[in-house]
Amino acid sequence: MIYPDELAVITSKFELELSETDRNKVHENVSTVSGRDFFMSIFEGLKMKDKILEYWDFRSSDYHTEYAHCMDEEMDVWKSVFSEILLTDKKVRAVEVGTGPGILAISLAAMGHDVTGVDLSENMLEKAAANAREKGVNVLLMRGDAEDIPLKDGEYDFVLSKYLLWTLPQPDKFLGECCRLLKDGGIMMIIDGLWFHNPDGTEKKSSRYERFDELYGDVKPNLPFAKENTPERIADLAESHGFEDLTWRFLDDYDAFLERNDPSGHAAAYIKPPHMILAKKKVRNS
Repeated sequence: MIYPDELAVITSKFELELSETDRNKVHENVSTVSGRDFFMSIFEGLKMKDKILEYWDFRSSDYHTEYAHCMDEEMDVWKSVFSEILLTDKKVRAVEVGTGPGILAISLAAMGHDVTGVDLSENMLEKAAANAREKGVNVLLMRGDAEDIPLKDGEYDFVLSKYLLWTLPQPDKFLGECCRLLKDGGIMMIIDGLWFHNPDGTEKKSSRYERFDELYGDVKPNLPFAKENTPERIADLAESHGFEDLTWRFLDDYDAFLERNDPSGHAAAYIKPPHMILAKKKVRNS
């Protein structure tokens, strides 16, 4: 059992990592049983986030480097995708959440758009900054949690993520954040895939990366979209958070790019092409 005075000490240590709403709830209820239970659930969540962050900091040294020699080719694929989605020559304000090495954000910026890239990992942000410099584009990069994004409400036309949703302990919060950031009628794009399934539909017992199994062993069972990360489930989640006009498709052109440039890695990771879900934030009645 944790007593109120102990709880307050622990809270002060971690409260900078909590959202303002969660901080307020903890302080209001710190002396109650429900408050202690609430705090412990947050504390366990933070421990999971620490392991997730440690893994992606570790992976930043080699993540996506097998495609570094063909970045221009990859950017051309994404530019084609974005042109189909945005259908405008006007500059849009966009946010890529979980930007990693920044390839999508950089591709959008190269098209003349105003782009912000957010990631929990400082190491990944350093890679994104280096890639942006190499391509001569400006992308605003900032550290932030996908479940509590440090950006203002209703200021963005386009919010996107790639291979992020499956990593989140609370994907509901991320969808809520996407809705909050977007203007009415703004577009959300989520790209993900079936990462932990064999071709016969059974679940993979281990990863290609020993470090993943070490850090994610206790985490993955608590990630709602690590299993059955289907486009239909993602679309249902988006609809429940105020999105409409939902569509999805497999990214066959991107899948062909991956297979062409890293056949063995593609065979090990992809049983199907990545899927892309698109949705619009509902326009509120004035």
